[in-house]
Amino acid sequence: MPSRIAVIGAGEMGHGIAELAALHGFQVTMRDLKTEFVDRGMERIRWSLGKLVEGGNLTEAESKEVLARVHPTVDLKAAVKDADVVIEAVLEDIDLKKRLFEEIDGIAPARAILASNTSGLSITAMGRATKRPDRVVGMHFFNPAVLMPLIEIVKGDDTSEATVREAEALARALKKTSVVCRKDVPGFITSRTIAPYMLEAAWIHHEEGVPTEVIDSAMRFKVGFPMGPFELADQVGIDLLAYATEKAGVPVPPPMTALVAAGKFGRKAGEGFYSYRGGGRPKITPDLGKGFDPARILAPVINVAAGLVEEGVATHQEVDEAMRLGTAFPLGPLALADALGIDTVLKVLRGSPRYAPARILEAMAARGDLGEKSGQGFYPHAKTEGSIVYETILVSKDAETGIATITLNRPDRLNTLIPQLVDELERALVEIEKDDGMRCLVLTGAGEKSFSAGADVTAFGDVAKSHRVWRASRRTQEVFNRVANFPRPTVAAINGYALGGGCELALACDFRVAARRAKIGQTEITLGLIPGAGGIPRLVKLLGLARAKELVLLGPKLSADEALAIGLVNRVFENEGFAAGVREFAGKLAKGPPIAMRLAKQVLNRAADIPLDAALEAEAMAFGHVTSTEDIFEGIQAFMEKREPKFKGE
Repeated sequence: MPSRIAVIGAGEMGHGIAELAALHGFQVTMRDLKTEFVDRGMERIRWSLGKLVEGGNLTEAESKEVLARVHPTVDLKAAVKDADVVIEAVLEDIDLKKRLFEEIDGIAPARAILASNTSGLSITAMGRATKRPDRVVGMHFFNPAVLMPLIEIVKGDDTSEATVREAEALARALKKTSVVCRKDVPGFITSRTIAPYMLEAAWIHHEEGVPTEVIDSAMRFKVGFPMGPFELADQVGIDLLAYATEKAGVPVPPPMTALVAAGKFGRKAGEGFYSYRGGGRPKITPDLGKGFDPARILAPVINVAAGLVEEGVATHQEVDEAMRLGTAFPLGPLALADALGIDTVLKVLRGSPRYAPARILEAMAARGDLGEKSGQGFYPHAKTEGSIVYETILVSKDAETGIATITLNRPDRLNTLIPQLVDELERALVEIEKDDGMRCLVLTGAGEKSFSAGADVTAFGDVAKSHRVWRASRRTQEVFNRVANFPRPTVAAINGYALGGGCELALACDFRVAARRAKIGQTEITLGLIPGAGGIPRLVKLLGLARAKELVLLGPKLSADEALAIGLVNRVFENEGFAAGVREFAGKLAKGPPIAMRLAKQVLNRAADIPLDAALEAEAMAFGHVTSTEDIFEGIQAFMEKREPKFKGE
């Protein structure tokens, strides 16, 4: 395992990669052309480490130790002469990178791996600028490098398998998931697949005059993307997107050309498809996209992803994992293809002037492998007699990770709770419980403003009729108890406000993880109410009587950090890395032994309610039961073989 890493470039990606490596114990030399560039990179690292200290993820002493492992310089020779790995993170210009690799090759140790952080340029070309093309590999990090969970490893035409394995080992040492792009295709997996998401949207906007807000609304609120294609283009940089598109030999949509000519490059310029001069995000509401069919944009994306599988660049599972972890693509494009139906995808593509259907899609349709509706697509699916339709929640199940997600889907009303939502939540819990492949349940809220801002009291009928309110309260308690007693681990992913009933729903989960922006509180008292969905007893059990009285009787809105400090939440993640943090946290739970996890949860939930001798007896019985499972033998075998166990729940 290497111990010294040189990062060439101290800009947006370079300083993040340097910080990441230093956080995981590597000695890092960070080099850029000018002292001012290096100093700016070091300042960004100090700021980021400070945020980690504020969030309780590092101590002040640990932060200083990490910073001491980063050595800034403007001397290229000094940077790379003792390096085990050199990671290039300069401008996306192939000629610049080739010259740099040629220069580094002459001064870096012969043992050193030379890696490029490029998001899509030829690793083969960079390798052939050196005398060690077998030691040149792509290592595409995602921004921010400290938080994003993926590294896309790219094998050039000349890259050796040994070098790929070393790059994978380095990714593991950096606590990242890696996906290997087996062929050096332009754009690799992630950039190549996400490009049509933005380009096709721009063409539809240009050719048909469909407003940007309509398309962005449909993709965010109908499909679940964190950003619509136009907002994402503004975030990426329209100038960079247009440049990469031109280099790939693909026509640039006229709206993008016009914006680049006007200097409107997106968020960094204050204006792109949207204006950012007032700060914040564009005002996109769910109602705007109701008339737009997301399949029009999803089909081209799926087509590119399918083509990667057809060409042997990666498997369908690897493509989906890369897109989920690297671009927050809901489900993954090929899992989404199965949900839409391969026939639906082909219908859109056959009517497109820009995309010819990938042969693999045509072959699947010819076999009748249409996805969920036929029982087989890119993935196998159990056939069901009629699927449940939800109006107030979204339900997704990731067969690869074993994570099911229920999303409260009333973002225009801050995901407030109404009887219909409570009923649909119960139905979803029943259906997910039937699926043994789902090992962990995540509950979250649509949009970035709210997990749930509480009960929508106007939806509970005449408040003068106390018996109705009592029934609604008991009904909500019953469903929240289903959450609390769900036989697999549950995680409340609190992405915004979790107030009143929203806080009570989060309390019913086993774990609560929060974005930095989150506000959490049992705030009913400020409205002249009290909690009515289990908040009072659950707060007493979780935090003790004194703290529970403070939260219920004063009704404060706690910040994520304040909630973490008192034990109300288990983890706090930076806003930009929240989705990735939730996936990693839930993923660890999903890998646990299902039978042991269920029994342990049952004993834990009852331990505080029953006498000690009864709790001890329950624990002993549960212990005896798990010793008869096959999972215990897998756990022991994996421990002896120093590998990760693969529990089957048997």
